[in-house]
Amino acid sequence: MNTLKSRITLQLFMLLLSAITFAQNITLPNVSQKSVITQRLGLSDVTITYHSPSVQGRQVFGGIVPYDQIWRAGANENTTITFTHNATVEGKKIPAGTYGFYIMPKEESAILLFSKFNKSWGTNAPDEKDLALIVTVKTEAIDFQEWLSYDFTNRGASNLTAVLQWEKTKIPFKIEFDTKKIVVDNARAELKGIAGFGWRGHMQAARYCAQNNYNLEEAMVWIEKSIASSKSFSNLAVKAQLLVNKGQVAEAQKIMDEAIPTGTPNQINQYGYQLLALNRTKKAIEIFTYNVKNNQDDPFIWGFTDSLGEAYLKAGDKKKALKYYKIAKSKAPQNQQAYLDGVIAGIK
Repeated sequence: MNTLKSRITLQLFMLLLSAITFAQNITLPNVSQKSVITQRLGLSDVTITYHSPSVQGRQVFGGIVPYDQIWRAGANENTTITFTHNATVEGKKIPAGTYGFYIMPKEESAILLFSKFNKSWGTNAPDEKDLALIVTVKTEAIDFQEWLSYDFTNRGASNLTAVLQWEKTKIPFKIEFDTKKIVVDNARAELKGIAGFGWRGHMQAARYCAQNNYNLEEAMVWIEKSIASSKSFSNLAVKAQLLVNKGQVAEAQKIMDEAIPTGTPNQINQYGYQLLALNRTKKAIEIFTYNVKNNQDDPFIWGFTDSLGEAYLKAGDKKKALKYYKIAKSKAPQNQQAYLDGVIAGIK
């Protein structure tokens, strides 16, 4: 009887212990909190996901993170880095994907390891067969930083520097995408869909190429499709820019002369300023004069007249500059009077 009672008591105790154990499985904060940092370059993203430990009075590099040993570049599960497109790290190619990121610190440098397996936890080093890339970088000294963090610096149109900072050490590494190719490849794909219907999509793709002096032959095909769909100042101007990029300046000017009658007053005014920026002042005066003459009823006529005065001033003709600035003042709203008074006073 006592034996049976003891068994029942033990079973009840085990059930109670199980219930207590189950009840303890609540979500609690990690000491080393999770962080995610993302930066876009063009159409490409770089994302670093990591857990951020603190120094807590310890020596980090050469201490709790020994030299010449592989480290998970954070805490808890391994740090990961994601590239949405093919990239280069320190000039070496790495395919798009998410990688386990590890570091082997040395006294004045660090070896960075990118593993195709990205689900490790703790101090497990990556298998050699899984390594997609290994690069070596120089470390740098910094002011003390308690918490480990990553940042993106030196950002350009297609490149940046990723930086790990902790204690008194910074580990930077350069990342770059072939942004122009990625954008054009994406445009090419999107033009096979709804973006390829109508004039706008082809013009946008061609304009990107013109602005970046890239993929000019295909861009010319795209802009011709846009013009064939619906001729406008915008797509004619893109065609002209492509021709300039190809060295066909005279042909480009013919296209712009064709475009002027189709342009809005603001588009024509902007074109005039583009000519001024290229020091084609005589042509800019011609364009501004056309705009003023043909848009007398436009609410912004004072601004167009101001532009003509500015062009004459750049040409060194103060008399005509003063004439058109005074006309602009006579048509300008009250909140522009002080500005024009200042310009006129400066010419005198």
